[in-house]
Amino acid sequence: MSEKLTVVLVDDSKSVLEQLQNLIAEIDGVDVVGTAADGAGAIQTVSETRPDLVVMDIVMPAMDGLAALRLLRVNHPSVRVVMVSSVGGTLSRAEEAFRLGAVQVLGKPTDAAQLEALFAGERERKAGGRVSS
Repeated sequence: MSEKLTVVLVDDSKSVLEQLQNLIAEIDGVDVVGTAADGAGAIQTVSETRPDLVVMDIVMPAMDGLAALRLLRVNHPSVRVVMVSSVGGTLSRAEEAFRLGAVQVLGKPTDAAQLEALFAGERERKAGGRVSS
């Protein structure tokens, strides 16, 4: 009945991307429309696919997730971004992510229940009406 939530996944680990894709494949109402391995790839993929939500690792080579988040806020302000991290110092990175506009910060590994709750909330928000940014 409701529209599908479109998602772009960004992580420099192929195994993490595969794991996330497999988990999301089991969740109704969510379509992965693209993936990227770093922040620059995230910017390009978001420009091409215009997803509802980006799930992005904070720590990546070349352009990290925080740098990509800064650019996404400027170039695609309506795209919602969830950051993911597994490294030490996560609190300061999480604070920075929220300051830059992330809607949530998840720890790794991310499990199916976390993703289901995240996507259910985002689908509900999307179904509640489109507010122009």
